[in-house]
Amino acid sequence: MPFPSNSSRTTRKLFAMAILISLTPFLTISCVTKQADTSSNLEQAKKEKRKKGLTVWFVKEKGEELELVEVPRPKTGNDPVEAAVSELLMGPDEEESSKGISSEIPRGTILLGIEKDGEKIELNLSKRFTAGGGPTSIQTRLDQLSKTVSRVAGDSKVYLSVEGERLSANQFDGLEIKQPIN
Repeated sequence: MPFPSNSSRTTRKLFAMAILISLTPFLTISCVTKQADTSSNLEQAKKEKRKKGLTVWFVKEKGEELELVEVPRPKTGNDPVEAAVSELLMGPDEEESSKGISSEIPRGTILLGIEKDGEKIELNLSKRFTAGGGPTSIQTRLDQLSKTVSRVAGDSKVYLSVEGERLSANQFDGLEIKQPIN
């Protein structure tokens, strides 16, 4: 079989280049679409992970006031309420602290136990939870805890005890404590 002439090879090369050039816009769009799909898939995966994770509420200074801010945390263990309360009691991590996020809940507060009875959940915290601060600080602690457990408790009513005694308004001057807390 004879070899094609140089002009025939050149014609084929030009024809192949013309096809590639004409397909370039379609190939580019396809790649961009794939990249966009991949980016949206990553965002969707992040959203799904957050849904499966927890939201813990801390505080951040806003002028003279403290505002509640939500912080995503991974869900650990089988009990989402216990995991959420444990994450809350651990307080902000270093990165969160560097952003001005803190907690009104005193360090060293311990989750002594959780009792579940049907649609009722009783949280029992150490007395450190109510130590120090005034009514405003106690109210902020309750708000942090309430918001943290509300999402993970679902329809269950969450009650708060300190050292086995249900928290009540009688314990704090001028502070209205509602039970359940969520």
